[in-house]
Amino acid sequence: MKEALGKRVWLPCGGYLVIEPTEAMTVIDVNSGKAVSKGKKSKESYLSVNLEAAKEVARQLRLRNYSGMIMVDFISMEKEDDNRILLEKLDRYLREDKVPARLVDMTALGIVEITRKKVSRPLSDFLFL
Repeated sequence: MKEALGKRVWLPCGGYLVIEPTEAMTVIDVNSGKAVSKGKKSKESYLSVNLEAAKEVARQLRLRNYSGMIMVDFISMEKEDDNRILLEKLDRYLREDKVPARLVDMTALGIVEITRKKVSRPLSDFLFL
């Protein structure tokens, strides 16, 4: 229950997600946490943290049954190819969802926009009636 309702979700690599549902949308922030040390190699590991986060974002959307607009702030990456790889993987993970979910795009600020169809209330509504 703690994982399904908690604000922070740890990734195996040491990074973590911060998930904030609001009235208008769900906002997810990806943080490198312990996964990245300062220096040259940190930029190289951003893609691997983001890819792990993409898989977990899709899982958490299903687990928590969030719908509507979802904004994900992944760790910023300089290479356009890295962003393309990230979006392709995230799109693949979202297509595994039984509930229709669509990756819209990445904004100029690097925020990934997702929409997910509402079929029922979020998990937290069932637990805190």
